[in-house]
Amino acid sequence: MSILRTALFAFTLFSVFSCNKAITPIDPDPVFEITVKNGYSEIQAKYALFLSNADGETVAFRWLPGEDTAQVQVPGSSLGDHFDCTILRIKSFEAPGSGVKDTSLTLTTYANLATGQQVNLRDLYFKQTTMLKFTLTGFTTLDSIVVPDALSFSRPQANNNYYGEYLVNNTGQFWMRVLVNGEPFWRFLTFNNAGKTINANTIDVSQLLTNFSPPLNLGFPFETTWEYKLDGVVDTSRLTFFPLSDIIRAPGGAVPIYGSVKVFEPVNNDAFNPNRPYIELFRLQTNGPIGTADGYTYLSDNFYPAVPASLPEPGFDLTATTLANNRAVAVNCIGDFDLLAFSRTRTGTPNVNWEVITRPANGIVLYILPDVPPALGALYPALKNYDFNTAVRARAETYERLNYDQIVRKRLERADPLWQARGGYLGREESF
Repeated sequence: MSILRTALFAFTLFSVFSCNKAITPIDPDPVFEITVKNGYSEIQAKYALFLSNADGETVAFRWLPGEDTAQVQVPGSSLGDHFDCTILRIKSFEAPGSGVKDTSLTLTTYANLATGQQVNLRDLYFKQTTMLKFTLTGFTTLDSIVVPDALSFSRPQANNNYYGEYLVNNTGQFWMRVLVNGEPFWRFLTFNNAGKTINANTIDVSQLLTNFSPPLNLGFPFETTWEYKLDGVVDTSRLTFFPLSDIIRAPGGAVPIYGSVKVFEPVNNDAFNPNRPYIELFRLQTNGPIGTADGYTYLSDNFYPAVPASLPEPGFDLTATTLANNRAVAVNCIGDFDLLAFSRTRTGTPNVNWEVITRPANGIVLYILPDVPPALGALYPALKNYDFNTAVRARAETYERLNYDQIVRKRLERADPLWQARGGYLGREESF
């Protein structure tokens, strides 16, 4: 009889556990969660992340391990809750020429984030420099030489036997062009699969390809000290571009003021041999400050099917408003745009920049910086005391092909180095 009772008891237990196994458990304590992948070592930069509620109170704080993944949760929160997320970067640097080390604190607050966000901390930008060395022959007079996106260490001229040495920023392909013998057309040479050094030895200019195509005119919204970079697109999936912009001027050199540029391309008139190393697509990045008292800094980054004759002008504006205290950042928004970024700064020891990313609205947008977690306040009293100067820097951003939520997600995920250009970016930045 005891054997039968034991068998029945075992069968009952098996049945209970079999039924329970099919039941999906309900999490009694859902939490707000953000996942962070940190691609930097702690030698490069130290990172922390904290979450704040609508009252600015810290609800979660964590130091982020270098070259590792971390999760930051808010226990007891609900799935529909939103919190402000602040990412802090602490970086040591040496003041140029002083030998004195200092610290910079860079904080970025994303307002009203939903749970499940993925944050990637990594450098997306492909950077390569190539030292190009050559000696020019095969001409009578050298009238001009241009190596786009390059610093000149030795410019070819008679007293150095026309030896050239240029440090070129590139993604694997670049070119040089020359005017010789009073000719009205350029001769050019392209370089492919560039490495750290290219020693071209002797280049016979008379054997170079010629370009009889007239330059394309590119106009800017106003005259100023523009910085621009025009690239022909080779392959966006491999981040390879062909530079078409002018030379980079060495620090301390003359800064030109201009409102338009002439764009030359390595194109041969022979339809069977175009010698164009890129597809029919261009990426243009520009920024420049307008010089008037109520001026602003123009920003843009976009892809174009052809070199544009002019650039769009912002149809929106930002104006100053009164601040209550150093914890406040505020600006008056005029017109429609997609994203508002504004920040407070501090120069000294340490240097601090705290930027807030939020939705714009017609009229005044005010944000009170959240509480500084005690662990950070103990390390940096200037941060805890909101020791900022009186200025607020504000930036209005609009995109042709992205909305606010998409913009924030792409900023956080940092999965595509070209996301801003793909989105069709136009910005306006002002300081008050």
